[in-house]
Amino acid sequence: MEAMKRYEELGMGEALSRSYDYPLACHELALILRCAYAQLPKALHSLLLRDTLAAFRLLPVMQTSHGLSAANLLLQAAEAALPKQKKALAVAEFKHAVVAHKRRSRVRQEGGPIQLPQDILIHIFKFLDMHSLVTSSSVCWAWNAAANDNNLWQLQYSLFFGFNGIFCKSEEQTQCFKDECPKANLDWKEAFRRKYTGNSSWRFKSNRAFCGHCKSIIWLSNVTCDRPHHCATLQIRQFKIKPLAPYKVVEYLLGETMLTSSSDSDSDAEESTISRLWACPKLASSSDFP
Repeated sequence: MEAMKRYEELGMGEALSRSYDYPLACHELALILRCAYAQLPKALHSLLLRDTLAAFRLLPVMQTSHGLSAANLLLQAAEAALPKQKKALAVAEFKHAVVAHKRRSRVRQEGGPIQLPQDILIHIFKFLDMHSLVTSSSVCWAWNAAANDNNLWQLQYSLFFGFNGIFCKSEEQTQCFKDECPKANLDWKEAFRRKYTGNSSWRFKSNRAFCGHCKSIIWLSNVTCDRPHHCATLQIRQFKIKPLAPYKVVEYLLGETMLTSSSDSDSDAEESTISRLWACPKLASSSDFP
C-alpha cells in the first residue's frame, strides 16, 4: 500500500496530459517499468499499465518530436517489462497512436498566433512556468519580445533564488539576491540563466522537485510567479525546494531512499546512485529531453 500511495503522489496521470511534462513523465514511467516493475506489488501493476496506455492515447495531441521519442522509449520499456498479454495491449495502443499522430500532423493547419497587445501578453505570461516562458519566446517576434520582458524574469529570479526561493541555500545567497534587486539595469534573464545552469541539478534536466517542508514531490511546471508552491506562502525560514533527478523518483517509489533537504552535498551520492541505476538497460541520454 505504501508503494501505491507513493505512486499516486507522483501525479503521473496529470503530468502526461500536460504537453511540456509529457516527455519527462514518459521517461519516468519507462524508468519505473525497466528498473522497478518486478519489485513492485501486483496491485500497482494495473496502475502502471493504465498510465502507459494513457500515455499512448495522448500521443496524437502532443505536437513535439520529443513527445514521439518519449512515447517510443516508453514502448521499449513496456516490451521489456510487461507480461505477454499486457505487452500486446501496449503495442497495439502505441501503433494506433502513431497512426493518429501522423494523420493529425498532416491535416493540422498552422495558423498564426493571435496578435495581442504586449502588455496583455506579459500579463498572461506571468501565469507560465519558467520552461513554458522560454518556449513561448520562439513562437513569433511579438511573443519573443513579451517573453523576454525584464520584469517577468526578475519575478522568475525571485521565485527561484530569492529568500525562500527554489534554489536558495544559504543566508549568503539570500543577501546576494537582496544586493542584486536594486540594480535597475540588470539583465534578469541572463542573471537567471547563469544561476540556473550553474546549479548542479540542472544537468539532469528534470522538471521534478522535492519540498523539504511538506515532504512532497512536485512538478516545477506547477510553480509559477502567480502561483508559487503553497509552502512558500507560510514564511518558513528553512523552506527549500530541491530539483529532483528521475532516478530519485524511481528510488522513492521503491522505498530505497528517504528524501531530505538537509544536505547540500548530495552530488557525490548522486554519482554513485546514477551508476547503479543505469546498470538497467539504458533508455536515453539526458540530451534527448528538454
